Amino acid sequence: MTRWTHGLVNRLVLLCDVAMAALAAIIAHGRWDFLSWSQMAILWAIGVFAFVQILQTGRAYRVEHYTRPLRQLGHLAVAGVPAGALLAICYYAIIPIGSTNLVALLGWGILTALTLIFGRFVLVRTGVALVKTRGVLRRNAVIIGDPARARDLVRRYREEEGANGLITFVGMFDEGHMPGEMTPPPPAPDGVPAMGGLADLLEYVKHNPVDIVVVAKSWDDPAAISTIANQMYQIAADVIVELDPERFMLNDARITRIAGEPALQVQQQPLKGSLGLLKGVEDYVVATIGLILTAPILLVAAAAIKLDSPGPILFRQPRVGLNNRVFSCFKLRTMRVDLSDDGSRGTTKDDPRITRIGAFLRSTSIDELPQLINVLRGEMSVVGPRPHVPNMQVATNVRYEAIRQYVARYRMKPGITGWAQINGMRGGINTLEKAERGVELDLFYIEHWSIWFDIRIMLLTITKGMAGPAVF
Repeated sequence: MTRWTHGLVNRLVLLCDVAMAALAAIIAHGRWDFLSWSQMAILWAIGVFAFVQILQTGRAYRVEHYTRPLRQLGHLAVAGVPAGALLAICYYAIIPIGSTNLVALLGWGILTALTLIFGRFVLVRTGVALVKTRGVLRRNAVIIGDPARARDLVRRYREEEGANGLITFVGMFDEGHMPGEMTPPPPAPDGVPAMGGLADLLEYVKHNPVDIVVVAKSWDDPAAISTIANQMYQIAADVIVELDPERFMLNDARITRIAGEPALQVQQQPLKGSLGLLKGVEDYVVATIGLILTAPILLVAAAAIKLDSPGPILFRQPRVGLNNRVFSCFKLRTMRVDLSDDGSRGTTKDDPRITRIGAFLRSTSIDELPQLINVLRGEMSVVGPRPHVPNMQVATNVRYEAIRQYVARYRMKPGITGWAQINGMRGGINTLEKAERGVELDLFYIEHWSIWFDIRIMLLTITKGMAGPAVF
């Protein structure tokens, strides 16, 4: 059976980081002797604790990261800079004024960075290469259930992981196959032999190493899944029951308890508690600063709109927000007034209703700036899923809401900018393919939200997204 695991490798990498930081502290103390051993140990512990916690929070201790040099450097910098800053603050807090040694402190920081880089680029890379060469992380898996689902699962795994996959499928078992049955077994996936039924699986594991048992069975028959799973208790292996994403989304699924019994939580409320407070502070601060900085641009744009065509300067349109609530979204008017337009048909690139000034405002995204008011009113966020008009049509007889998983976007406030916009989802949503792509990008943002992700999107919006090419 497999003794090495990804978790063990990750813990060894963490231990390497701690050891390299300790080596740097020992060298720094011997070279400069600017602190006592106890002071050095306390500061070292504070810095290492902060460094490791940041990396663990960001899920940086993962096997797939250790062979990517740029990602390694990025992780070390993202965790090392704040950890070093915290250590420096603590240093100046405990050392009397006039007794500090800035050169020694900087030298310690540089030594720590060098030893950490050495640890990751020499020790860790060598160790991971050795682990992969010897195949100690490779795991043998068997599949039991419906042959068609088993073939599809193997195909998807091979497409997803390619040659880097660490799972070897060594056998497929049909749970409907009866012992002694003479009918030929159903076709198995390429390279995965068909080996009979449940009884054959139980016999197979007595003589062959199996690390994972995958139950590939339709949830139309939960009793059959339960029967198979109960039989797996006699096998010393990880047992995985394939869930069906067609029934409900499982991106945030986890085990919880209710009424004292275990239950499957298939969704989590995003941005609750301190995360919601942090997102709110970000929105109000950025929106306030943004309105102050862009006020001259808004004034010039307002005058140009008024001189270019009759009608109001601001354009209000109903949009769908958090929890499917409809609100009035503010934008600078870029089109001629059309009282019959409810917004459901969207806008095309060469829409004749767009004014001369409006074309410029739309190409630079200046028309979006009044949405900062919506942010201050609590209806939108600076960064979030793209807001849409209720019942917007994206293709003939197809409304946006008909797209699968679209409603999952309502779990977060819509944003002025977002992951979808900087990936080309500016302009009209007038094809089903573009609408589906936009939903996919919005859901990725919701599932991977962080303050750093928001900062990245805002920077990309300024440098790329505002005037970047839109996909029509």
